[in-house]
Amino acid sequence: MKMKLRLEVPDVKIYLVLLLVIVIVKTSGGDSPASYWEENYSQPYFDNTTRRDITVTIGQTAILHCRVRNLGDRAVSWIRKRDLHIMTIGILTYTNDQRYQAIHTEGSDEWSLRVTSPQPRDSGVYECQVSTEPKISQAYRLNVVVSKAKILGNQELYIKSGNDINLTCTTSQISSPPSFIYWYKGGRVVNYSQRGGINVSTDRTTKTSNLVISRATPADSGNYTCAPSNSDADFVMVHVISNIDAAAMKHGNNSGTSLGHSSLSRDYSKLLPLDYCIYLTIIQFCKSIFQITVQRP
Repeated sequence: MKMKLRLEVPDVKIYLVLLLVIVIVKTSGGDSPASYWEENYSQPYFDNTTRRDITVTIGQTAILHCRVRNLGDRAVSWIRKRDLHIMTIGILTYTNDQRYQAIHTEGSDEWSLRVTSPQPRDSGVYECQVSTEPKISQAYRLNVVVSKAKILGNQELYIKSGNDINLTCTTSQISSPPSFIYWYKGGRVVNYSQRGGINVSTDRTTKTSNLVISRATPADSGNYTCAPSNSDADFVMVHVISNIDAAAMKHGNNSGTSLGHSSLSRDYSKLLPLDYCIYLTIIQFCKSIFQITVQRP
């Protein structure tokens, strides 16, 4: 008994429709679902979790991190925006400035640019570019600043003998705390002085340091310098006035009040040491003339 396969008219229509779909899929190329997925979901893109505004101090190594997902066979380049100079392509460096270097670990998505010993002239915008068509890029700003120490108060201080010398130094424009802050008197480190009565306290969190020299004497006069590890130094000139000089200055004070640290700084902070000595000499000379005149019969 033989079975005959019979196709009804509706069945023929279904087969024709399926055949038409197959032909369309094969001839449509980029319009196929597979090519659509590849074109729209497998293209390179930037991972925006990296920092794009980097601030460093002079000499502190700067690293710009560019993270690209789905890179495929494309290349990553770093471009200096101000002159459109190509710094790196892939892991190769295209500049004679050896301070610039491409950093990449095989298999990772990071393509970084490292700048060793940066200077203020290196500040500016750098672009991380991917060789797609059209190119895609992401901008990074590098700020290289000059960090400076600052001793609070006047740059010339007058302290009465027996009072404490109290100096506070702060640092600004730095991205990381200093490793240390040294105090110098002249060319010698105060931190390790054997004088005694010297206390140095440094807070790396607030980036400040405090120097206290108790019961100061004229021998403590001098140029004091605050020198953080990653900042330019600052200095202050300290004059410790002996009791004899302070008494003479008190005699010449019309207000009749005792001279403390604040009054010395207010009345004589603008006098140079030589002017101050001349001033005291004139007072002593006038006193001697006055006494001679009074004793004359």
